[in-house]
Amino acid sequence: MPADVVWTLDGDETSWSEWAAARAVAGPSPLVRELIGAHPAVDAAWALDLGCGTGRAFAPLVQVGYCVLGVDPTRQAVACARERAAREGLLAWPLQGSAAHLPLAAGTIRFLFALGTLYHLGARELVDALAEVRRVLCPGGRAVLHFLDVDDWRVALAPRIQAGQVPEPGYRAVVTCFASQQAIRRWLEEAGLEILSLELRTSDSEAGTLRNWVATCAG
Repeated sequence: MPADVVWTLDGDETSWSEWAAARAVAGPSPLVRELIGAHPAVDAAWALDLGCGTGRAFAPLVQVGYCVLGVDPTRQAVACARERAAREGLLAWPLQGSAAHLPLAAGTIRFLFALGTLYHLGARELVDALAEVRRVLCPGGRAVLHFLDVDDWRVALAPRIQAGQVPEPGYRAVVTCFASQQAIRRWLEEAGLEILSLELRTSDSEAGTLRNWVATCAG
């Protein structure tokens, strides 16, 4: 039977510093704008950009009416995000912190956005992070969460490891998790999140097919 979840491991903490430096001024992707644009703010509300990196999603979140908090575990990414917010005059405040232990009060976030983040967590961290997503969402809040499919071609880019071998915290190495639809549903349901949609988005490249799952959930 094919694996339900596959973990790969490559690189180390310096890889994230190099990643942040290369994207210090890069703008949001069309996908980021599309997913955020589908969830505009109603009245004054807080959004959380989970794994905010260098803050590329800040401007789209502010443009649809949110005040923004960003959380990222890497110091250089947070520094770049703060510089971006100041440079562009955005109502966005990035914080250094862990997705598995968010530095936020319960029920304070109306919209939570996590693109390119959750699949770089360790096995235990991922479970804890989804529980934290549920905790910080306010009543009626929404979360857009991104996962990689187990058949995505990028699974071949790094050596496979067992879940128990995944280093934690995951940001100290380039951990990547690839999961089936069933595994993603199981994680979300066990965290107490209501799955409103779970959509597979595919795109072809010369190397192979990218298979991205986008889950929209309610707390």
